[in-house]
Amino acid sequence: MKKLMVLVLIASSLLLAGCFESTQEITLNADGSGTISNTNDMSALLGLAKQMGGGKELDKAGEKSIDSSFSLAPGADSIPNLTEEEKALVRKGTAGIVMNLKEGKFVTNIKFPFNTPGEIVKANNLSGKVLAETMKSQAGGNIPGGAGQMPEVTSIDDYYTYEFSNGELKKKLNKEKFTGAANDEYLKGIKEAAGMGLEMKATYIINLPRPAKEAEGKGIKLSEDKKKVTIVVSIDDFFDDPSLLEYKIKY
Repeated sequence: MKKLMVLVLIASSLLLAGCFESTQEITLNADGSGTISNTNDMSALLGLAKQMGGGKELDKAGEKSIDSSFSLAPGADSIPNLTEEEKALVRKGTAGIVMNLKEGKFVTNIKFPFNTPGEIVKANNLSGKVLAETMKSQAGGNIPGGAGQMPEVTSIDDYYTYEFSNGELKKKLNKEKFTGAANDEYLKGIKEAAGMGLEMKATYIINLPRPAKEAEGKGIKLSEDKKKVTIVVSIDDFFDDPSLLEYKIKY
C-alpha cells in the first residue's frame, strides 16, 4: 500500500493537483467561533497513477482500502517550519483519508476549529501543508527525488486579502499581487492541465449563524434562508475574472 500511495502522490505532484474537486466549508457560530473544513476529491488520480505505470501496484493491492480519521496533534511538532502558534492550531485539527481502489475513490479532508473569524485564514493556510505532510507520512516517507522538483505549492486564495470579524466577512483581490499570477508555476500548471481536460473545480461554502443582512459578490449564490453562501469557480475563472471570488458579507 505504501508503494501505491507513493504513485498517487507523485501523480498529484506531476499534474499539480489539476484534476480534482476541492471544497472549503466554513461554519460560523453566533459567538464567532466555528470550523473550517477543506476536502479534496482526487479520485481521478488513481486512474492517472495506473497510466503512469502503477497498474501492477493497483492490481496487487486488490481490494485494499484506507478509511482513516485521526487527530493531527501527535504529528504537529514534526511538520517543518511551523511557528509555535501554528503548531498549537494544528494540534486542534483532524484529518481524514478515504481511498478505496475497487470503487476508485480517493478523498482527503483537513478540519480545524477556530475561536474567532480572524483565525480562519491561518487555519486555511495550514491545510495544504498539513495535507502534504500527511500524504508523505502515509507513503512512509518514501518519496523519490523527482517528486521534489515540483514547483512550490501555491493557492488561488493567496491572491486575495481577508478581513474577517464576527458579523462581517470580506475577501478582496490583491490586484498588485495578481499581476504576477501568470508567472505562478504551480497555478500555471493547473491551468495547463485543465486545458488537457483535467478540470479543477473549487467550491467555497460559508454557513452563517444567522441570515445575511448583506451579501455582495459576482460569484455568490445565497440560499433561500440567507444563511448559506456558495461560490463555485474553475482555474480558468480565476485567471479570466478573479473578481468572481470577491465578496462582502454582513450578518
